Amino acid sequence: STTRLILNEAELVMALAQELQMRVVTVSLEDQSFSSIIQVISGASMLVSMHGAQLITSLFLPRGAVVMELFPFAVNPEQYTPYKTLATLPGMDLHYISWRNTKEENTITHPDRPWEQGGIAHLEKEEQERILASKDVPRHLCCRNPEWLFRIYQDTLVDISSFLEVLKDSMKTKPSVKKSKPASTVHPGRVREAQCQTSVQTTIE
Repeated sequence: STTRLILNEAELVMALAQELQMRVVTVSLEDQSFSSIIQVISGASMLVSMHGAQLITSLFLPRGAVVMELFPFAVNPEQYTPYKTLATLPGMDLHYISWRNTKEENTITHPDRPWEQGGIAHLEKEEQERILASKDVPRHLCCRNPEWLFRIYQDTLVDISSFLEVLKDSMKTKPSVKKSKPASTVHPGRVREAQCQTSVQTTIE
């Protein structure tokens, strides 16, 4: 990926390998086919990723695996929970962990990028300054909020010590997966009278 980078990825991979005494591999949609990535994930015991759509691949993790979602500076994990929700659905049996960068000095922002990649140069100067000074993205509607985009497209230098601390603390409470058959299959209800409602916005927020 060219956005939402983990700036010290190699160091993080090494720390994970040493802590867990496991082989750690990196995957990338830019370099690998989706099917080959799914093949890797379906045999993994842990998936670590920055918050983003690629975490939908946690669907293919085996039961009992760990999902560790990383959040950039000023982004509160409690407000963005689709993958936490996915991990805790009946029958998934995944152990979800979140880590948040709390150190502003460990983030690199990109204010001059296009707005859809988190750029804020198109905004009024006062609004730019407010966003730059903010330490926590307020609640908002998805998904064109400029402050949210600015923060979610940051690159992050992961603090290894706090990352490992969160990981170790959470692993202490990791439930064991029962050997019995998985929870009964959950089927969604039949869709009735479906309607599509859209709101058209004529200006960039």
